[in-house]
Amino acid sequence: MKTNPTFVCFAAAAALLSACTTESNNTQRGAAGGAAAGALIGGIIGHQSGETGAGAALGAAAGAVAGGAYGHSKDQRTGSDTRDSYGYSNGDYYRLLTYDEQQILQSRAGGRTDVDLTSYLTSEERANLRRRAAGQNEIGRR
Repeated sequence: MKTNPTFVCFAAAAALLSACTTESNNTQRGAAGGAAAGALIGGIIGHQSGETGAGAALGAAAGAVAGGAYGHSKDQRTGSDTRDSYGYSNGDYYRLLTYDEQQILQSRAGGRTDVDLTSYLTSEERANLRRRAAGQNEIGRR
């Protein structure tokens, strides 16, 4: 019985993609998706030279590395769940800002949209926002 190499590549890709869950992080999803795509493409290219299995294996390895690196960079950009020593995340600080304060931060960013605006907050401004959250709108008010 002769095995169809294209079928083997599709089966390997399906097996790798089925391992992905919604609870996994972007690095894991990227590595699994990259491995599946790499195995498929590598298998097709390897089939042209008579080395379907080797092509699929090399493609899966390269795809896993590339997909994992992309997923990791995505995880780093969405690290808004991290909290400072006061228990506030960047999202918490941003939600405490008024519209005018958000506009000030946007002007500090110089029109850049690829940065987290809360990175432009000074430590004093962060302290004032924490006081605002605690209901202390004025410095020194208890």
